[in-house]
Parts: sequence; structure tokens; C-alpha cells
Amino acid sequence: MINEANINLNCLLVGNGFALDVYLPALIKSGINKIFINKDCNSENYKNPILHKYSEYILSINNQEQEEKIFDYTIIAVSPEKQYNLLINNRYLKNTNILILEKPIAPSAIQAYEIYKRLDKFSIKYLINYSFRYSFWYKSLLSNINKLPKNIELVFNWQFRARHFIHKRISWKKFHSQGGGAIRLYGIHLIALMSDLGYEEIEDTEVSFESVDELSYFSCFLKANKKLPRCKLLINSNSSENSFCCFYIKNNQKFNLLELDSPFPYIHCKSLEDPRIETTKSLLKDRNFNYNNLAVIELWRKIEDKILLRK
Repeated sequence: MINEANINLNCLLVGNGFALDVYLPALIKSGINKIFINKDCNSENYKNPILHKYSEYILSINNQEQEEKIFDYTIIAVSPEKQYNLLINNRYLKNTNILILEKPIAPSAIQAYEIYKRLDKFSIKYLINYSFRYSFWYKSLLSNINKLPKNIELVFNWQFRARHFIHKRISWKKFHSQGGGAIRLYGIHLIALMSDLGYEEIEDTEVSFESVDELSYFSCFLKANKKLPRCKLLINSNSSENSFCCFYIKNNQKFNLLELDSPFPYIHCKSLEDPRIETTKSLLKDRNFNYNNLAVIELWRKIEDKILLRK
């Protein structure tokens, strides 16, 4: 159902790919029907057939018009390196009410911290699309985890084959140094979830590279604390299996908390459209600007620091 309160809202949408395939339909389904795309910066966008499907909602804008206009939303969905460069140069920070960024917000934790400080300096209202926060299973899973005893081992195991491996594409999503790979592109979802739960310290991290910069596998142990049990994270982005599960082990027995074929399963959708559209609609409704994004960056940094110690 379209939220009529959103009808007069506008949005500047920056990027192609995910921006057009997921954010664009999510915006329209949320009732935001004035969507600006910068024709000076996004000439490639106009080749995407989805723009014809939603042409009545698309408004072209040039650089000068963009600088003079105030937007209700600005959504940036580009590579981490490009996003970092845009934000470090103060682009999109002065004429938007709500800024939505893709994860990771920069190629590395150190650069992400720079962006965090800049957003804080400008007192920007912003959200980062850590999509698990907006998934249908998130709240109930965290509630169940918070009820667990400490004398167990909690496990998250995510197995899948990323599209760049399936189609043998050369993409930034493959490369750790560019913000891709099992930790920075995929693992950051779980790192944000772990931070939301209250995990702060790492015991150990293990990784596997397909080549020098193609990090396809990582696992780590998070230390137990006063409220939470020890936890293992495992992600394999070049696996022959498709599974996303959370379970705990107590007295050598396994107890499932969540068992899906993907964190964004099609079975939960009302149609065959990309299931991430529904998740993104939930993101667009979010008005909690008090997430501890610094804690996410710190946990990410500590995970990667443990890799450096193992070399």
C-alpha cells in the first residue's frame, strides 16, 4: 500500500545497477513519485530499460539545478570508492534532509571512519543500508538471541555463490581493496548485526583468497561478554551451497534459530520481483538516526586487524 504522506516527497537517486533495480521501484512503491536523476553524471542510466517502465516518475536534473534544489532524500548507490570520494568532497551533504548510503560506506574501515566524522561534523541525518536490519526475520532473531544462556556457542553461517563468480565478471565486488569481498561487501551485514547485539571484541579471524585481492571466505570468533555468548561468523561467497542460518550449540546439540536459503528469500515476496525491494521499503520508512555506526566501523576494523596479525 502506498503511503499517501509520501506523495509530495522527492528524491535524488545517484547510481545505476542497484539504484535503478531496487531503490527506484522501492521508492515508487513507497509513494515517493518525484525521483530526480542527474543527466550530467548518470548518462549510462538512460540505457537501462527500467527507466522506460517508470518514466512517469523520473525527472532529469543537471549539475547546476541539483546544487540549487533541496531534496527530501538523497540516495547514493555507487561503489565504495566512488561513494567515499563524493562524501569526502562534501557532495550531497548540504542540500538533503535524509541521506541514504550503501554499505560499505568506504573501501576500508579507516576511510569509513573519515566519512563517519564528516557526517557527524555536518550533523547529517543519514542511514546506511545494512539490509539485515530491515529484513523480516531481524527483530525476532535478535530477540531470541538475547534470551539465550551464555554457556553456548552461537553460529551464523552464510553460504552462496556471488554473481561475479557465477558470471566470471570483473567487478569491484570481487576485490577486498575496493570494498568488495566476503568481509567488506557481504560480511559487513553480519558485522552490523553483531554490533547491534552488543558484540565488541574479536578472538580470531581466518580468511581465504581466490587470488591476491579476491577474498571469498572469512570466519571469525567474537568474544562472549556479560550479556552474550561466544559467537562464530562464517561466510563463503564462492560456495556451491545456498544457505543462511543461525543456530547455537549446547551440550554438543544443535538448535536452529533461523534457516533460510538466502537472507532475502523469494518465498517471502508477494511476487517474483527482487526480494530486496521489500527490505528497501522498510529502510525508507526508518527514522532512527541513532544507530551506533561508529561501533560497526570499530568491529569491522578489529576483525581485519586480526587478519593482519596472522600474516
